Amino acid sequence: MLICDEADIALADITEADIYFKLPDAYKRGCTKYVSFFKQNPRLIPWFPSVLIGKDYDAALNILEQVQPPLIVTNNTGIANRAYELGIKWIAGPFLNTTNSYALLAMQEQFDCHGAFISNEINQSQIKHIARPANFKMMYSIYHPILLMASRQCFFQQSVGCEKPRIDNGCMLSCDKSTSITNLKGDEFAIDKQKAGYPSIYNQDQFLNTEIINDLAHLFDGFMVDLTNIGAGDKPSPDKAQLISQFEQLLAGNHSAIATLDSMVTQSTVLQYHNGL
Repeated sequence: MLICDEADIALADITEADIYFKLPDAYKRGCTKYVSFFKQNPRLIPWFPSVLIGKDYDAALNILEQVQPPLIVTNNTGIANRAYELGIKWIAGPFLNTTNSYALLAMQEQFDCHGAFISNEINQSQIKHIARPANFKMMYSIYHPILLMASRQCFFQQSVGCEKPRIDNGCMLSCDKSTSITNLKGDEFAIDKQKAGYPSIYNQDQFLNTEIINDLAHLFDGFMVDLTNIGAGDKPSPDKAQLISQFEQLLAGNHSAIATLDSMVTQSTVLQYHNGL
């Protein structure tokens, strides 16, 4: 289960699942907030984002070095390399887009990687033929927003407007907005900007793959559900506690949960699981 809001820590009381906490893309200089935060919440597994630039990369490194967690998930290879140097177990996140057996073996042999999220871009047949190295975990995200683009430029000035004439240094850390836009073909997209996150555009559909649990559950050590508050635009998101309950019922073999999940996530797709690369 992936969260990014400190208020969502209370969800830990209703599930025994692993809980990943997504760290932000940007930090104030000298930020030590997350060092004490992870030390106070040792159950949380740090989740490092893919894009960390300059001082923000240095701040993320400081978190890793000061907390020394037993396990992390990282989408950033610089963080992965430092974890390897520190002897911290790390799992390759989904944004490293791992698609084949050789990538798994190379990460294990060169950087002592302990596991990886398999890409959501490959299909059932392609996943089935991946060979797992010994003592290596394979993970898969079954529910998450589909990121199309992230940028350091503002997407709101030309869509819903913004009182600022240009982006300044405070925008990255303080701006928290979301909306939806429609192109000339009638396709809708969600625009999200979280505090300390990059402006991002998402597909109107959430990725929801309940089929893989029946098809390939034996290949995986875990399935992830993304409960971060992103990718919905201006639409309401499903209740998180109910989502957790339904996913846990599905994993326990209750197939009636599929219909409930489909009704809760009204706009979803699993097309890539069938089409592949």
